[in-house]
Amino acid sequence: MFFIFSGNVLNFIGGGEYQFEWKQFLGPLSLSSLFFRITVSYMILYVFNRFFDKKQYFKLILGFLGVCAMYITARYLVEEVLYFKLFGFHNYSETSRRFPYYATDNIQNVIYYSFNGFFLKMIEDFFRTEKEKNALLTEKLNAEQAFLKSQLNPHFLFNTLNNIYSLTLTASPKAPEAVLKLSELMRYMLYESNVDKINLETEVKYLKNFVELQKFRYSGQTYVDFQVAGDLHSQKVAPLLLIAFVENAFKHGEVNIESKPLSISLLLNQNNLNFTIKNFKKDQNKDEVGGVGLENVRRRLDLLYANQYSLDIEDAKETYFCELNLIL
Repeated sequence: MFFIFSGNVLNFIGGGEYQFEWKQFLGPLSLSSLFFRITVSYMILYVFNRFFDKKQYFKLILGFLGVCAMYITARYLVEEVLYFKLFGFHNYSETSRRFPYYATDNIQNVIYYSFNGFFLKMIEDFFRTEKEKNALLTEKLNAEQAFLKSQLNPHFLFNTLNNIYSLTLTASPKAPEAVLKLSELMRYMLYESNVDKINLETEVKYLKNFVELQKFRYSGQTYVDFQVAGDLHSQKVAPLLLIAFVENAFKHGEVNIESKPLSISLLLNQNNLNFTIKNFKKDQNKDEVGGVGLENVRRRLDLLYANQYSLDIEDAKETYFCELNLIL
């Protein structure tokens, strides 16, 4: 479109009485002019790409002169020789067809086409640079995600092994079952979660197994209200994204007081996920709520769901509430 109509646009800007006519594109001279405009511009682009970036300016000048020679020769053979034999007319008058004038006039055209070639090179360089930047960004994001997941798994494993260690010290009969649950969770983290997205139902099953494993820490009754609603088969989510919130609730919250249950809710409405957790803080808990897990999940949300999520946290004196709204 640029090559075809650029001359008309310039004529329209420069001439107040300019009128556009389609027939200007139908004549032999119009077609050959368009052909040479496109061909020479891309030949100039080739010369630029071959020598300009390498700073081989002498070869660049030789290439430019070579394009000039080819253009002058080819145009003369087509418009002054071939057209005369086919249609009986010349493009230039007899005086203008003399070499000095003909060469000088057509070199001016090549200079004009050189601006076209340079314009094309700027466009090519822009998109190539953007493609390279996007490729580097993608590699960086993939590396960051892999690092964050690898950081999350040892963090979880460290806490869970501490819980099982406590059970073994008291020779609790819950210890073998806890080891089995841990084996199932580790199988999920090592083999099933090595994908970009996983079925939401599978992720919820993992969370429920994690909750059951955490209950082994307590000798008495535990009170955990885990509500799930929605068609979990139809959506996928980044694996290991929600576990940090649940782990944080068990680490800092009460679960063995009936009047202070740990509440977990996961509601799915089409592709809108609402995930909330509310826990009552332990009286003896003095350390800061949060830690490595929540820092990682915030970063993963920024990487995977930029502008597609909201995370609200209310850290009150006695309670801790977290709500994640996510567009899957």
